[in-house]
Amino acid sequence: MEDKKPFLKVLKGNPTDAQVAALTVLFASMSGGEPEKPKPTNRWGSIAERLRRPTMYNPNAFHNVSFY
Repeated sequence: MEDKKPFLKVLKGNPTDAQVAALTVLFASMSGGEPEKPKPTNRWGSIAERLRRPTMYNPNAFHNVSFY
């Protein structure tokens, strides 16, 4: 067997085995890899879309367009 570095080294105090085990589980769960990326939200049929005010036509919206 090869020598492995300790996962956790206590520098001060005298922790119990249960406290060391709790810290080991905590750090192991935190190093589980990259976090999950949020999935894109499907807003189809959303109630908020039905309650939004409709956009109004604004004849002054494109004042600087030169191809009219």
